[in-house]
Amino acid sequence: MRVIHQSNNTHVLAWDRGEEVLLGFREYLARQNIRAGHLTGLGAAESLEIAFYNLATKEYERRKTNYDVEILSLVGNVALMEGAPVIHMHGTFGKRDFLAFGGHIFSIVAAGACEIHLTELDGIMQREYDESTGLNLLCGMR
Repeated sequence: MRVIHQSNNTHVLAWDRGEEVLLGFREYLARQNIRAGHLTGLGAAESLEIAFYNLATKEYERRKTNYDVEILSLVGNVALMEGAPVIHMHGTFGKRDFLAFGGHIFSIVAAGACEIHLTELDGIMQREYDESTGLNLLCGMR
């Protein structure tokens, strides 16, 4: 992962082919002590693990891809849970046949490039477990 730009509350990060995006992003967030933020991104991926959350079963239905896709859009946020940074990211991806698909992101391995623009927010955004949904939901900002 490379830091392309960093100033005040703006961070622009880039990953090269073969790099796992969320792993490097989590390490960067911890190193920079980022406790709240909003992110967008784009690029290409050689593999993904994405999911659809089934509210009835309270489980993610995960799918892996092992083929190149365009990252049409990444959107998400950064918060803390039990003192550690949590990345909540969704993505839309395009296949070679121009069909799109998307979901909650568990893993992205960059192909060519993956770029994320992070806007850091003042304060600490918190997540906590919600029994009724089975999800770790945003619960406040301080």
